[in-house]
Amino acid sequence: MLGSTIPGTESLGQPRLGSIFDKTGTPASGYATGGPYHCGDCIHKTKSDEPFCIHPRVVGDHDLQDKLVLIDGRPVVKIDMMHGCCEYVRQTRHEGDEDKNHGSECKG
Repeated sequence: MLGSTIPGTESLGQPRLGSIFDKTGTPASGYATGGPYHCGDCIHKTKSDEPFCIHPRVVGDHDLQDKLVLIDGRPVVKIDMMHGCCEYVRQTRHEGDEDKNHGSECKG
């Protein structure tokens, strides 16, 4: 079904399934500030309570260079802890988590 619209939705102008419209955020890392996940839960930060991402794909994202700062000589990206997320969000495990996939990469 890749490349076709959902039956009955043709008149809505819906993008084709599997199109470039399915991806949100920046092209390189997928960083956006409107997804269902958020940076506050991610392990790729300087410290758990600091709004700075250390993931190499986010740091190297051309579209995020205006948010790049140096902390102790290390390049990091200033992120939105409550609303920001990227393709590389990796959540911390919490005591009692049963899900074996918890903490795997999620798209936000």
